[in-house]
Amino acid sequence: MSGTYWFDKGRVKEAVRSGVESGLDEIAERVASEARRRAPIRKVFKERKGFRRKFRTLTPAEKNLAIKRAQHYYTAVKPNEFKMRRAVAHVRYYAKVQLPRRGSANSLAASRSQRVLGYERGGRFTSTSGATRNRSGGYEPGETLGKALTSRGKYEVRSGRAIHMAASATGAQTRVQVGGALKASIGNEGVTETPDGMKATIAAAIRYAKFVEFPTIHNAAQPFLLPALHGERERLPRTLAAHIKRSLGG
Repeated sequence: MSGTYWFDKGRVKEAVRSGVESGLDEIAERVASEARRRAPIRKVFKERKGFRRKFRTLTPAEKNLAIKRAQHYYTAVKPNEFKMRRAVAHVRYYAKVQLPRRGSANSLAASRSQRVLGYERGGRFTSTSGATRNRSGGYEPGETLGKALTSRGKYEVRSGRAIHMAASATGAQTRVQVGGALKASIGNEGVTETPDGMKATIAAAIRYAKFVEFPTIHNAAQPFLLPALHGERERLPRTLAAHIKRSLGG
């Protein structure tokens, strides 16, 4: 007695491809969520007396990556050999990473109530903090908020640079708040197929994100995307295997 078994390679390949795609998408969503949690808020509030920021030196891997970014930026984006040499030297000898500290007045949890200026609906601004909208597109902080802001913070609120508009879940109104644009810009841009395989893209779609992730001559680094990515490395094989198994009907 004999039997014949058919093995449909096309269906198996499609199932594996589908499993890899869904697995990468799940990982990308987790990375984006963790990156949003880590991303710093714009520093506009006065710290309490005696508060000190803490820093650490860059790891060799962080230093090499920051140097490559500076070289690329001042070669391909804004060519300037002097600035490139200065940036590379700063990264090599002086750059630091700022560590998050509990108790900072600039953390989202500590000052969320102060960050919300009010709400906009139908082009009309309703203040919940005493703030008023000015002609330049920014906002005049109320008395309480004004006392809590640094001089730089007041300028950035009045000029609108520190203002972020966050749409409500229903879309009926928009929350006007101080800071948060970087967090809101981080997202999973989806999975695409390339000649070398499939890739998932997570990005911070705001101009200054790279100047936060990497150190500059003006500011210490506050990495948020790379640590989130590295945190998922160990779970990557298990997640992909689970999705492929599910796609194959296992």
